[in-house]
Amino acid sequence: MATVIASIALGLAVLLNLVATVKLVRSDFETPLQRVLQIVFIWAIPFIGSIIVIAVLKGAYSDRKPRSDSGSSGDGLLAGSDVALGRDTSHHGSYGEHSGFDGHGGDAGHGGH
Repeated sequence: MATVIASIALGLAVLLNLVATVKLVRSDFETPLQRVLQIVFIWAIPFIGSIIVIAVLKGAYSDRKPRSDSGSSGDGLLAGSDVALGRDTSHHGSYGEHSGFDGHGGDAGHGGH
């Protein structure tokens, strides 16, 4: 009976590791060195290694996948964002030291727009 359970567990581990390995090889998010290290991680730590790699790949894919909003024009931009409204935000990498919530960075008094 113990050998049957061990065989099933081993089979599941191999299957899960194969799925994780195939997903990793087909992904384009990692460098070749990262792929090799993750493959070693998958096979060195059965179950846990493959589950972690699959979860990371899924998270990386969902971060890069454009989100579509049913009310948007389909251009991948969030409605109401500065880019969607045509505002020039190139000189405001972020709201810096002259923080203003109007999207102008509070620089209107410093020769701003």
